[in-house]
Amino acid sequence: MNALTAKKVLEQLSSVTDAERGGNIVSLGMVSGVSVENGKVVFSIEVDPARGRHAEPLRLAAQQA
Repeated sequence: MNALTAKKVLEQLSSVTDAERGGNIVSLGMVSGVSVENGKVVFSIEVDPARGRHAEPLRLAAQQA
């Protein structure tokens, strides 16, 4: 059985690219607080507040990863 781990979540989130900053959200240091409990995944994506509204597609892509 392949249990879901924080490491696996980070690997998946590495596929999400922030085109504006030119890299994936993990290597850019935008992801924090990754937690997996009872099959639920929780994490935060940190963006410049000025980008907040424009970063919504980034959040959606990470949620689907």
